[in-house]
Amino acid sequence: MKKLGRLSETEMEVMEVIWGGAAPVTVAQLLDIFESKGWKTSTLSTILKRLIEKGYLTKSMTGKVNYYDPVLTLDEYKKHETQSFLSRLYNGKVKNFIASLVDDDELSREDIAELKEWFARKEGKK
Repeated sequence: MKKLGRLSETEMEVMEVIWGGAAPVTVAQLLDIFESKGWKTSTLSTILKRLIEKGYLTKSMTGKVNYYDPVLTLDEYKKHETQSFLSRLYNGKVKNFIASLVDDDELSREDIAELKEWFARKEGKK
């Protein structure tokens, strides 16, 4: 997967709508969904252009209408963001991330039990 740009809060909001609906979408459809924000066509078009530049959307035209399709699924995005987060803050190691939670008492006994179960299931799949 190519390197994706970071999403702003607004861009994430738009992507969540696109991921949650039937793609491809048009500007008109998105304007209806985001009517409460009072966005103009130019505002939404700028957001969509940035999402294309960052690698999240593709644009195709049928007649005079632009259609926007996600390049990756929401699950693929989550995996990418998780890997990016781990890489930036924990040298790419889940162990370092979990250690920081344990060291800061962020994990309850129940959390630890669930993690142990999860790891045991993963071990069983090998």
